[in-house]
Amino acid sequence: MFVCLCNGITESQIRAAASTGISTLEELTEHLGVASQCGQCGSMAQAVLEESGGAFSIPEDRFYAAVRPG
Repeated sequence: MFVCLCNGITESQIRAAASTGISTLEELTEHLGVASQCGQCGSMAQAVLEESGGAFSIPEDRFYAAVRPG
């Protein structure tokens, strides 16, 4: 399944990156480009990363603007 449409990144690619030691959304963004454009995929990418054994924090600037309070 595609997680990041802007960059064409799939769930499988995120899981593969996690298996190489990628453990945070920031590292995932640097490695694959996830959440580097519109940001809508940040929470889904984080969930896949968590399921794959990665870290559990999403930097605030990775959230899609519409979900930010205020």
